[in-house]
Amino acid sequence: MIALRALTRVGALLGALLPVSTAAATLPARLAPSAPFPRILSQAPTIETIAPGVEFATYQLLTASGPLVIHAIAADLHRADVHVGTVLADNALVSHGETVGAMADRTGAIAGINGDYFAIGSTDSPTNIVVRDGQLLRMPRKRYAVAITTHGNVDFTEFHFAGQVQLPTRALALDAIDEVPPPDGGVALVTPAFGPLPPLENVTEIPLAPVSGTPPLATYTTGPIADNDAAQPAGYYLAIGPSAYGITALPNPGQTVVASGDLAPISLTHIAAAIGGGPLILDDGTWIDDPDGPSGGEFDRPIPSSGVATTADGTLLLIEVDGRQPLESVGITRPQFAALMRALGAVEGMALDGGGSSTIVARRLGDTVATLQNSPSDGRERPVADGLFVYSTAPAGPAVRLVAQPGTIRAVAGAAIALRMAAVDAARHVVPPPAPIQSRIVPARLGRLLDGRFIAAHSGIGEIVMRAGDLIGHVPLEVTRSPASLAIVPAAPDVDRGGTLQFHARAFDRHGYPLALPDLLPWKAQDGRIDPRGRFQAGTRNAAVALAIGAARATTPVTVGTHTVVLPFAANAHFTTIPRGGAGSLVADPACGCLRLHFAFAADERAAYAIAVLPLPAQTVGLAFDVDDDGSGARLKVAVRNAIGEDAFVKVTVLDRPGWRRVEVRFPPAATHPAKLVGIYVLAPRGTEMAAGAVGLREVHAIVAGAPR
Repeated sequence: MIALRALTRVGALLGALLPVSTAAATLPARLAPSAPFPRILSQAPTIETIAPGVEFATYQLLTASGPLVIHAIAADLHRADVHVGTVLADNALVSHGETVGAMADRTGAIAGINGDYFAIGSTDSPTNIVVRDGQLLRMPRKRYAVAITTHGNVDFTEFHFAGQVQLPTRALALDAIDEVPPPDGGVALVTPAFGPLPPLENVTEIPLAPVSGTPPLATYTTGPIADNDAAQPAGYYLAIGPSAYGITALPNPGQTVVASGDLAPISLTHIAAAIGGGPLILDDGTWIDDPDGPSGGEFDRPIPSSGVATTADGTLLLIEVDGRQPLESVGITRPQFAALMRALGAVEGMALDGGGSSTIVARRLGDTVATLQNSPSDGRERPVADGLFVYSTAPAGPAVRLVAQPGTIRAVAGAAIALRMAAVDAARHVVPPPAPIQSRIVPARLGRLLDGRFIAAHSGIGEIVMRAGDLIGHVPLEVTRSPASLAIVPAAPDVDRGGTLQFHARAFDRHGYPLALPDLLPWKAQDGRIDPRGRFQAGTRNAAVALAIGAARATTPVTVGTHTVVLPFAANAHFTTIPRGGAGSLVADPACGCLRLHFAFAADERAAYAIAVLPLPAQTVGLAFDVDDDGSGARLKVAVRNAIGEDAFVKVTVLDRPGWRRVEVRFPPAATHPAKLVGIYVLAPRGTEMAAGAVGLREVHAIVAGAPR
């Protein structure tokens, strides 16, 4: 009997360390996508229920195209205690963006994903429809969106809107909501979600006060006409452009106006939340090449991807795939994303904004808040315009279970892993345990517990047993001395002569699960120095860094030094502003052999550009150029574009030191090497809307890793 119990226990532990599933799981325990998804060589899934009706899964795959890390959330929206909401960055349509993690924390979400494409670097406003709590905050455009109905159904459709504003003397077509100036000089209704109004030339602004109905489609009383030459605080406004002005008499203060209209094909009265995206990539279980979504050659390449889908039974799926990280996750194409959605059980699905915007958060078992779960390709969370979030209203109750983060420990001997133990109720809320949590390691030789950490010692399989009163919990353990595979990050990096780099190691077991590693490792370097913590100092020649842990080996080359390549910037540059048509110019100045970028920010002008879209040499790590600083306090930046068409904006300097000087900007190490220079531009000094001046630019060079060829 004792032997039988021992064998049963070992079997249970082995099962816990292998790919996992949950009872009555919505998300599959293993993925089997059809072509064109790359052939899966191995997979390491982890699935857990994070709230009643809500699951979170991570699938770590090794495929014929490289590694892939996939995160998925499944939410049963037909439960009364589960709902989905749209969140705007900083609670406004025009903002500086906000991270998905910050939005989740601010609103108490248990899970969420980034949303629509947005005007990055300018207004950061979403480009398509936004419905929040049944309120239409952004008009739809001809592109697919996802809507969550008041009955918990998920629908994908291209929305249309028709509406009007009834003034005292006649009705005018409602051309836009929260868009100024109004399109084609027509009529727009502005809500507090837009944020403060900038000065708006040729736009009549009439303050409104809601008196009945659900804004923005409601009945209002009017106030005195606002000063359109000055910024106005956030609020409700009727914005009348030049083409609509004069058609009818303007309302007097205290008169009534009524805004009405509706969405089609689903009425606004039936929509709880809606968010834009596109393209639609899965329709009735079949890949669809949607012509209305963002398209172009960059989307034919594997990229980080986010999307939303629904299963045949109406379960909502939020899906994110990491990318642009060759040792961690290479990304997927849209047809591959559709195949992945099918493998997760979806029948309808749509892409959301991807690339560096792809972000997913979740409240894991034992945690009190939702936190970042993926590895963004920018190396950090990118502020975005909006997101789609899952909420649970299941009430808190008594503790029913002991859990820990991480829920399973896989480690190389010598590693120290922080372990957070907690009690949770039936709804997975963290609640006080009935007694202090006690823990022990079985078998004891696997390691020890010290100051909230598990210190791995000897190879083997076992568990940490947790007890608190009548409650018990288990943390499966796997300790090894030799990983099945090993990789060095960053791979093939570049560094200046005498410069430093921080290297990290990634180790995996035979199933593909990552292994925790000791802080100190036996790093080795050829033509350079490296300490046990992975800090490398370059010499004067190209180098190599190597690491051996047990039988596993890894090595990576290091390019040392840089050279510069002249870019034909002056011959290709031209002037523009954001928005277009602003004041300023770009002229050649023979006296200095430079270009003079003249700027005069006023009204809603935000940036003045010297645009020159130029290919950059391979392995470009930065730019260097001469600047004639005018001391205006304006901010100087460069815009670059990667291989899939994403723009990045990198700070160069503040113009506060008059005279000529050489400036140099290096691109962030975590970023994908830019493929093109877009331009050099200036922004107004921080904290002010007005600035004027002229900056000289000359001798623009690309800084390229390695010796010249």
